[in-house]
Amino acid sequence: MRQFLCAALCLVASSSAEKIKLGDIETFHHGAGGEVFALDEKTLMIKDFTYDGAGPDAFFWVGPEGSPSNVPDETKTKILAHPYVEPGYYEYRDQSAPILKGSAKEQITLRLPENMKVGDIKWLSVWCRKFSVDFGNLIFPTDLNLPKSPATGLDLPAPLAPVDNSVAEPEPEPESEPEPEPEHDHDHDHDHGHAEPHAAASVMGSSLTAIAAIVLAVIYM
Repeated sequence: MRQFLCAALCLVASSSAEKIKLGDIETFHHGAGGEVFALDEKTLMIKDFTYDGAGPDAFFWVGPEGSPSNVPDETKTKILAHPYVEPGYYEYRDQSAPILKGSAKEQITLRLPENMKVGDIKWLSVWCRKFSVDFGNLIFPTDLNLPKSPATGLDLPAPLAPVDNSVAEPEPEPESEPEPEPEHDHDHDHDHGHAEPHAAASVMGSSLTAIAAIVLAVIYM
């Protein structure tokens, strides 16, 4: 019972989800046709898809420029897998992409690559690669403001240089060299040291001579 309720809630949520009709596939060959909707920016839904399955190498093919019969760069195009097989998309030349089988009023969900959004797509085709034949296509309207991938390769201004908020420390002042002390004349000092005792000896000798003379004079008086 619980599983039934969960399934019912999921069904209600999916049916109430907003979807945008992009248009109807124009039929060219093998009865390819259906209504195309955008469920979200990464998902397309084809309602009441019909196709007789007679193409030997047919698949859903989308591109961001040109048209199915005039593609400027096929490396920008993608094959959208149905039946769904991981990763859900293939390069145009990838031979492992699943081939479309016949359908009658089938509802099909297609997932876009990571680098592609609904707004990037210009056309969807039921395409036969082997014979390069467009079985039917839809050229997407340009007035729906669909989500697009961000533009790449724009010329952006160079980043600003980081601001240096650090305070410059003052440079230390050079230390002054001490002035040299005057050199003393050791010989001159040495001479003064010897001259003073010599003068004192001379004075003493003169004094003794004078005293001796006075003593002799007294004696002979």
